[in-house]
Amino acid sequence: MRRKNRWAAACLFITAVAGLSACSISSGTNNEGSKPAANQPAKAGAEKENNETVVITMVRENYGDVKFIPGESLDSNAVTAAYEKDLGIKIKNLWIADSSQYQQKLQMSISSNDIPDLMFVSQPQLQQLLEASMIMDLTDIYEQTATAETKAYLTADGGNQMNSAIRQGKLMAIPSTNSPYNAASHVWIRRDWLKQLSLPEPKTMQDVLQISQAFTKQDPGGTGKSHGFALTKDLLSDGAFMITGFFNGYHAYPGQWIKDTSGRLVFGSIQPEMKLALKQLQDMYKNGEIDPEFAVKDVVKENELVASNKIGVIYGPFWLSAYPLMDNAVKDGVLVQDWWPYPIVSHDAEPAKTQVELGVDGYWVVSKNTKNPEAVIKLLNKWIQAYENPGESDKVYLLHNDEAKNYYKLNPIRVFSQKHNVTLGEVIPAALEAKDPSSLKGVEAPNRYDKVMKYLNGDVSQWAEWPISGSGGAFSIMYQYLQQDRYHMNAFYGAPGPVMTEKKAVLDTKLHETFIKIIMNQLPIDQFDVLVEQWKKLGGDAMTAEVNKWYAETAQR
Repeated sequence: MRRKNRWAAACLFITAVAGLSACSISSGTNNEGSKPAANQPAKAGAEKENNETVVITMVRENYGDVKFIPGESLDSNAVTAAYEKDLGIKIKNLWIADSSQYQQKLQMSISSNDIPDLMFVSQPQLQQLLEASMIMDLTDIYEQTATAETKAYLTADGGNQMNSAIRQGKLMAIPSTNSPYNAASHVWIRRDWLKQLSLPEPKTMQDVLQISQAFTKQDPGGTGKSHGFALTKDLLSDGAFMITGFFNGYHAYPGQWIKDTSGRLVFGSIQPEMKLALKQLQDMYKNGEIDPEFAVKDVVKENELVASNKIGVIYGPFWLSAYPLMDNAVKDGVLVQDWWPYPIVSHDAEPAKTQVELGVDGYWVVSKNTKNPEAVIKLLNKWIQAYENPGESDKVYLLHNDEAKNYYKLNPIRVFSQKHNVTLGEVIPAALEAKDPSSLKGVEAPNRYDKVMKYLNGDVSQWAEWPISGSGGAFSIMYQYLQQDRYHMNAFYGAPGPVMTEKKAVLDTKLHETFIKIIMNQLPIDQFDVLVEQWKKLGGDAMTAEVNKWYAETAQR
């Protein structure tokens, strides 16, 4: 489901080095592999090299986009030298692997119980390590060593992400925190077409439907064959044109586990609200508002219609103006497509909530044999302080210039803000209104402010930042969602159980294929009810029972 390369590319496009908090850049995957042997001794352990220096062993991925200063490498570089100088902690890599081989080698290390002091793992790998009793309980060490800044930083989401690393009341890992709110959906609309056709900005789902219909029938792009609404074969996958926000407008939450009226968890993709939204998409397809070939097109191919002025309504995340809309919107220094984000809208009087996930794609774990585990928490403290409140001497931890590229990836432990972009939706518009950036902290907010000001002063090459950070832009909408309690979290964030591991992929494929056929009017809408019964019998009921068992146990923590 994750589109990491695309997500990272979009974020790097719109930000300088400090903008990386917008993206999840850790490299965990979901390969469970074999269960590690629990009784073998670990070979690696933290040790003091001398009276002042503590050695922490790691295994590392060799990132292809890091440009090293001549003479430096992943084993010896300005970042690790700074940690040794500032904290007295030396990072020693047991092995380094290219991205294509990293996960396989990591799994071998886990299976053979040959793990370093500190490493980044996926959620299934965390479960393996827990079952084999290979990692350390960090509860007391974290409580004693983490700074107040660190504790506040890692619980800005209310504690959900940290809770995902707790087992039986013990903190067993540090989650690779990031903002769950970055996945918030917006409805992006050609604002120039709204003006051209004298249409109001959308306040309700009916407005969006009328806009889509008008763009299709009145053809403001003058192409002779317009489709108002963007859709791809991926439908609900993470990515630029995902339409979860459209379903959310009908209070449907595909792919999420949600509470029913009894307090049990049920799967959002099979609820009655999904049927209502699918029927509307089917009607739009029959009306010519959806590309008839969408079922075989990815974002790149569908974007060709966007670029050729045949589509004017897109559901998607905050970074859509950077990718893929930037290349469509600005041609030869002129803005030719005026896209703007709006909050997702509801089909009834109940406000629409945008669905988001936990926001954690992996965990930092510490071997139970580590001699100086407090050093890991000190590394964590330093990263957060240097990233969020850097002093002059902290610039080394985020080197990104002509000589050094992406040095932030050399930091031994990295976590990112859960609310950073949301808060930017408040502070940047205020600074723009005052024309005074002096209140903006860190590096990213001033950087985004500068890009918006450059655009407003005539530099069209900076347009992509305007719909994101400008007043009323995507960040403002995300802040508005938070203030109005309009984020819908997935109630399940545990590791897949045996039933889910075996059944979910097959069930998801069946749901996806049937949804596509319903939208394309190849199946009647009532086939949805048949699909629900099939889903339950083919393993859905067993998976629901498994999820609710996890939920009952989790609620008691």
